[in-house]
Amino acid sequence: MAEHHALLSVHHEVIAAPQIPHLPSYRSHTEVTGFLPGDVGKQVPHVISDQLAKRSPYPEPAHFDYLEPTVAYGRQGVAKTMNVLRTLVESEDQASVLELKRANIEKLLEAIYDHTVVGDTVTGENQDLNVQLLMKLLTDEDPQVKRGAAEVLGRFSTILQGRKAVCTSGCAEALAFMLEDKDSAEVRLAAGKTLNILTQSIDGRDDVVLNVADGKVVIMMVKALLLTATKGSGVVTPKLTPVLLESLSNLLMFDDSILLALRGNIMPFIVKTLRLRTHNEPALKCLCSLCGHPEGKKTAIEEKALQALSGLLASEKPKERQLSARAVLCMCVDAEGKKAAAVVVPNLVQQLYEEDHDLYMNALLAIRTICEWPSTRDYVKTVLRDDPETYDSVFKDHQIHLAAFRYDSDKPPRV
Repeated sequence: MAEHHALLSVHHEVIAAPQIPHLPSYRSHTEVTGFLPGDVGKQVPHVISDQLAKRSPYPEPAHFDYLEPTVAYGRQGVAKTMNVLRTLVESEDQASVLELKRANIEKLLEAIYDHTVVGDTVTGENQDLNVQLLMKLLTDEDPQVKRGAAEVLGRFSTILQGRKAVCTSGCAEALAFMLEDKDSAEVRLAAGKTLNILTQSIDGRDDVVLNVADGKVVIMMVKALLLTATKGSGVVTPKLTPVLLESLSNLLMFDDSILLALRGNIMPFIVKTLRLRTHNEPALKCLCSLCGHPEGKKTAIEEKALQALSGLLASEKPKERQLSARAVLCMCVDAEGKKAAAVVVPNLVQQLYEEDHDLYMNALLAIRTICEWPSTRDYVKTVLRDDPETYDSVFKDHQIHLAAFRYDSDKPPRV
C-alpha cells in the first residue's frame, strides 16, 4: 500500500511532475510508449513495484472483419449491416457465408427497434436498395435467413413509408407465397405475423387489397389458411391459423376481397372452426367481415352459421358474446336470415340482462332486426312471456324503430 501511494505521489501530475518526461502522443518513440502504440506501459522500467512492471493496461489491437456483425451500433450501423448483407448475397460461394448472413440479419433485426431507425432505413438515400435486398433474402435457401428478413419487413410495416415500400416492391406477394413454405413452420409463422402487422392499418389494408396484383394476396392467404390447417398437408401450422384469420378480418372490408375469399371456400372453414370452438374471436371477426356483403350473408346462412353461433352467444367470454350478436345482426338483415334466426333467440335474449352496454345494444339490435319477421317475432314474445318488464321494453323499442320508417313530416310518428 505504501508503494502504491508513493507511486501516486510521483506520477500524479497534480501532486508532482512525472520523473520521466514524455510527449502527449503515444505515437512517439519514448519510454512511456514502449516504441509501439499497442504496447503502452509494457516496457517502461518500473523500479518501485514488481507487480506494476508486469501490467498490461491496454489489450492487443482487436482483429476487425468488416463482414462480421457490428457489436456497438451508431447511427450508420444499420446502413453498414445492409451493405454487408448486400455483399454476402452477391457472393459466389453462398455456403461459406451462410453463418455471416444469419448473424447479420439477426443483428439488423436487433438494431431496427424504434420508428426513428426504421424511418432512416426506409426513407434514406438507399431505401429502394434496402427493400430490394430484403426481397432477395425472402427467397434465400436458408430458413433462418428467410425468417429474419420477414421479421425485418414486419418492423418496416410499423410506419406508413415502410408499408408503402413493402407493397410497391412486391414483398407483400413474396410474404404471401412464404405462407406455404415447405422448409420451416417458423418461416410460415413469421410471414403471417408480418402480413398481420401490414394489414392492421387502414393504408396498409387498402394497398394490399387494391394495389397489389388485384387482390392476389387475399387469394393466397385464404389458400394458405385452408392448407396449413389441414392434417396431412405437409405444412400444418396450428399457430398460423389465428394470425391469418385476424389478417383476413382486416382485409375483408371490400366487396372484391369478400368475393375472392368466398370463391376460395373460406366460409365452410370458418363455420367448422366455430363449431369446434377453436380460435373463436378471430373467426367471429372474419365472419362479421364476410357478412358485410349479401353473398357473404347468404353463404353463412346456407352453411348453418346461425346454429354455430347459438352456443357462442352463451360463451363465458364477453367479447365472444358481443361478436356473436353482431354476426347475428349482420346475417339477419335479409329475410332469409330472419326466418332462420329462431335458433339463436333464447341465448340472444339472455344478453338483454347484461350490464355491459355494448353487449346489451348488440343483442337489442339483433332482436329488433329478427322481430321484423312475423314468425320469429312471435317466438321472441314466447321467450319473453315470463318477464313482462323486458317484454314491454323490447317491443316498445321495436315499435319506435318501425315508426321511424313510417315517419311522415306532416303527421306525428305512429307508435
